[in-house]
Amino acid sequence: MNNYQSYLFDLFKEYRPEPTYPTYPPYHQGLYLEDTFIKAFLDHSIDYDRYFIPISWTTIYCDNKDSGLQEKLNQLDNTKKYFIVCQHDDAPKHTIPTDTIVFSASEHIKNINPMMKPIPAICSPIIDVQEENKIFFAGFVGSYTHNIRIQLQKILGSLQGYYFSGQQWTPNVPNYRLNEFMAVTSQCKFTLCPRGYGNTSFRLYECMQLGSVPVYISDDFHLPWSDEIDWKDFCVMIDIKDIDNTDHILKSISDEQYISMKNKIKTTYNKYFTLENLHNNIIRRIA
Repeated sequence: MNNYQSYLFDLFKEYRPEPTYPTYPPYHQGLYLEDTFIKAFLDHSIDYDRYFIPISWTTIYCDNKDSGLQEKLNQLDNTKKYFIVCQHDDAPKHTIPTDTIVFSASEHIKNINPMMKPIPAICSPIIDVQEENKIFFAGFVGSYTHNIRIQLQKILGSLQGYYFSGQQWTPNVPNYRLNEFMAVTSQCKFTLCPRGYGNTSFRLYECMQLGSVPVYISDDFHLPWSDEIDWKDFCVMIDIKDIDNTDHILKSISDEQYISMKNKIKTTYNKYFTLENLHNNIIRRIA
């Protein structure tokens, strides 16, 4: 690691604290996305054309530990090129150097930073996943954090084969709610993944692990690694303008196409949507 990169790790060392907020998602174990990348970056210890700004954005925002951060960011050499990795929906809230690629799990900041590149909203894997019989055609368990979710329930909630459970989730998700989500999702042929506060959610990647095909409904799609993968091969994507046709769209998918989508998930997931391979997928895209 060169001197300037080492300087950055020292400059921002207080902005990589241990998280104290409730574990989310509640099944998560180990390091979160940003800290996983930071550790992998240190383990590889290779110099790149861009300098990494090593900040645990989610932790400092959730635990209110960002005091003095802007002053530190203002010390950066604006003639150099940088990149950051963010999981928090609103990160970075602070002003960063102009020539900075933001690898973000949410697209809230894309109108502010045109160099934003999407990454998946992921955490540690769900353990002990068992393939379940498909009792439900499609389902949604979660909070109504966006009007699209409310619309979807109104359109599909009374139709046969659909399961909706929309109580408010808090950072402390009770076990019975987590168990309901896991059980229902694994028993759904399709999982409805409407955008929430962020452009996407953990649900999109959780349902793939639980053997269900995601149905991503949004007005602003967040599609990581789309330079290498075609999301339509394994995910049903429905624009908000077509939300009224969701049932027709899903029922028009043939058994052959459905099996193909499930097989594509199996060959795609581990390479592109795990914390283990996050570092390599980001580093390959540093210009």
